[in-house]
Amino acid sequence: MPSSLFQRAAALALTAAFSLPAAAAVSSAVATPQAHAQQFSSETSSRIAFDGSSAPMAEWSKDPAVQGHVLNVLQFFQNHTPWHQLPMWNLWGEQTPYAIDKEQDFAQPRLVHREADERFAVERLYVESPAMRRVVQVQVQYPKDRDTAAPMLYLLDGVSAPRQSGWLRKGDVQGTMANEHVTTIMPVEAGGTNYTDWNTTDPYLGRAKWETFLTQELPGVMEQQTGIPFNGERYIGGLSMGGSAAVRLANLYPQLYSGTFSVSGCYSSTSTAGRAYFDLAALVMGGNPDLMWGPGNTPERLRNDVVSDPKGIASMPVYIYSANGYATEHDIELARPEGIPTFFGNITLEKLTNQCTAELEHSLQEKGLMHERIEFDHAPTGIHDWPYYKQQLPVAWASVTQGKYTYPTPGE
Repeated sequence: MPSSLFQRAAALALTAAFSLPAAAAVSSAVATPQAHAQQFSSETSSRIAFDGSSAPMAEWSKDPAVQGHVLNVLQFFQNHTPWHQLPMWNLWGEQTPYAIDKEQDFAQPRLVHREADERFAVERLYVESPAMRRVVQVQVQYPKDRDTAAPMLYLLDGVSAPRQSGWLRKGDVQGTMANEHVTTIMPVEAGGTNYTDWNTTDPYLGRAKWETFLTQELPGVMEQQTGIPFNGERYIGGLSMGGSAAVRLANLYPQLYSGTFSVSGCYSSTSTAGRAYFDLAALVMGGNPDLMWGPGNTPERLRNDVVSDPKGIASMPVYIYSANGYATEHDIELARPEGIPTFFGNITLEKLTNQCTAELEHSLQEKGLMHERIEFDHAPTGIHDWPYYKQQLPVAWASVTQGKYTYPTPGE
C-alpha cells in the first residue's frame, strides 16, 4: 500500500477495539510529540516517538494471537453494526475526472493514440472503451527484442492505482523484466475499484467496468491494433488489490490466461478477511463498496469468490505469496519516514492477506484441485509494503513461466 492515512485510520480503529501492546505503542506515538512540544521540534518529537514505539510494535506483530484478534474485530463490525463493515471514510482518494456527465459512447474498443510516457521508458496507449465509456490509459513496457513474438503480461497495481503504475514507481518492473522476453501491460487510473465490474456507477470513483475492459476489450486492442508481435500467451498478475483481481479474473476466464500470480492479495469475497479487504479498497479511495457487488452475499459477490470455486486457476500455473505480518528490524528502518500508524497498518494488512492466502490454499487442497504448478509461498516474516512486492515480482514471474522467456546469457 502507498503511504497514507489508510494505515493511520486502521491503527486507530483496530487498536481501539481490542487491548494489545500495539495500543500503547500508537498512544506513545501520538502523546510523545505533545509532551515534548516545548523542548523539541516536531521532527525530533516524531523520531523519539517512533524509536520508543516501533520495537514494541514489532514484538507485538510476532504474537500468533494477533491475527485472530484482527479477524474478530472485523467480524464484529460486519455482523453487529449498522454499517456491516469497518467504518472508514475517504482518506486520500480524489474525485474522478471521468464524471458521469463526461461519459461517451464508443462503437468498439479502439486504440486512438500512443506516445512516449513523460516519466518512464515505456509507451502510453489510449484506448476507447465501450464498457468504461471513456478513454482508458495503459502503460506498456516492451522487451528488448521487439521483433520476435512475445507473451503479454497484464500487471495490475495496488489500491491507489494512479496515472503512473506503482510497478514502475516502486516495483522495479524495469529491472525485473529487462532480461525477459515479455510485453508488460499496466492499466492505470483504477484506484479503489478492485478491477471489477461495479453494479452501479460510483459518483466519486466513476464508472468501473474493469473486468469487461481487461478480459473482453483490451486484449483485442493489444493483439490486433498495436502491431506488437504476440505469441498467443497471456499472463495476469499483481500486488494487493491488483493481485486479488489477477487471480479472480484468471479463475473466471481460464481460457484467456496461461498463468497468474498474486503478491499479498485476498481471494474470497465473502470471508471476514476478504470482505473487509475489498470493502476497504473502495472506502479509502472515497467509494461506496455496496455499489460494487451489492450489500450482502449477492449473486455477483458469490460469483467473484475464488475460494468457494477455484476450478479456473486449477488449470494453470499459479503463484501466491503472503507474509505473516511479522515485522523485522529492516521493516522498522524502512517505516521510519512514514511513522508508527503506517507501520501498524502495514502489519495489520499483511495479517489479513495471510489469512486470505490460507483460505485459498485450504480450498484447493480440500477440493482436490492442488497440482504441482500451483505454488504457495509463505514468508516467515514480512509486512504489506513495496519492498516485498518488488522482491517477489521476479520470483512470481519465474514460478509461472519456469524461465522459458528469460534471454540466454552471453556465451550460452
